[in-house]
Amino acid sequence: MNTGVVKASMFSVLGFLGVAKYFRQVEKAELNASEKQRQVRIKASPQFQRGKVIGRMPYTPYQESKLYLNIISFLNRSRLKPQASLPYVKADIKALNKRSQSLRVTWLGHSSLFMEMNDARILIDPVFEFAAPLIARSWFSRNVNSPVTKEALPLPDVIVISHDHYDHLEKSTIKYFADKPVCFFVPLGVGKHLENWGVHPEKIQEFDWWESAVVHGIEITATPANHNSGRTGFDNDKTLWCSWAFRSEQGRVFFSGDSAYDDHFQAIRKRLGRFDLAFMEVAANVKNGSGYPVENCGHMQARHTMQAFQDLGAETLFPVHWSTFELFTHQWDEPMNDLIEEAEASGARVVTPMVGEVCYPKRRQEISFWWRKIEGASERKASAPVTESTYSHQETFIYSD
Repeated sequence: MNTGVVKASMFSVLGFLGVAKYFRQVEKAELNASEKQRQVRIKASPQFQRGKVIGRMPYTPYQESKLYLNIISFLNRSRLKPQASLPYVKADIKALNKRSQSLRVTWLGHSSLFMEMNDARILIDPVFEFAAPLIARSWFSRNVNSPVTKEALPLPDVIVISHDHYDHLEKSTIKYFADKPVCFFVPLGVGKHLENWGVHPEKIQEFDWWESAVVHGIEITATPANHNSGRTGFDNDKTLWCSWAFRSEQGRVFFSGDSAYDDHFQAIRKRLGRFDLAFMEVAANVKNGSGYPVENCGHMQARHTMQAFQDLGAETLFPVHWSTFELFTHQWDEPMNDLIEEAEASGARVVTPMVGEVCYPKRRQEISFWWRKIEGASERKASAPVTESTYSHQETFIYSD
């Protein structure tokens, strides 16, 4: 055996291992430095106290115990969910590959949105698969398939996250985009999750409330919300949550994230002005004292959603956080039926595209009430058209799996 060749090979292997170890040490040092900077900011933030976000969630008394409601929800799961997968529109990839100067939105289900304006592509709270950890995925299964895979979606310029709950921050999605030329805008503290999943710290920008950055001429601002955070049960409220404002010459858009109703909606309007479009989460109203008041866990009943929308002074309401997953104790279509009643009473403008539908919110069309055509839907009818500025779907290819 040629000992010289063996020695050379050994030195090559050792050299490779040494280089690999060096880069691991550099990466670890970068992550440590990033975490130190993060902790300094958390300590200085008025939103945090002793390492946790200061909570402001309300409490509304209710008749039934939460345990009782959860048991009833479990026993009546088939009643709460649709009888079959909901219909959706397959995303028009050919159209989406062409950047849009004007405001264009594709609802991907739940609170996931692909928003375009100023030739920028913004992916908000992307969840393509599951809204829960592995142990609970069968419980929180999707009622409607994703209209597009993350692999087929045109590459976004920025991914915006509102908070770290599973139904808004999906590990597999972040890992897929980790090595892509995409930047990530997240609330303060959430960056640690992304770094653990392979995103380089330089690609992550963490925001405290009222902090802003500009992308393609769009000023993106982290705005207050009233919610909570955590993914394990041991990290509750250790990362910030927020809503988001997007402002440019092409449009002024608000995204509520998850939030209970509070005076922060008025504060946002006072500080940033009115909005053309507001993506607002919605859950069912408590009726006749029966049901769980979702504000107790940082969400809004339909009447709260409408009040928040009015506080913002927004022109058009785009409801999200409904139908894709059944996370509460009400029937899947109840939030939208309740919201439509609120809209009829107030004259609010509402757009209600199907999942996957390309929506131009400024176009004036009649509402479709597509969810009322589903077998097993609630027996409720609109008393009148909501407004002339509501939206009906234009696509013809409707899928139900």
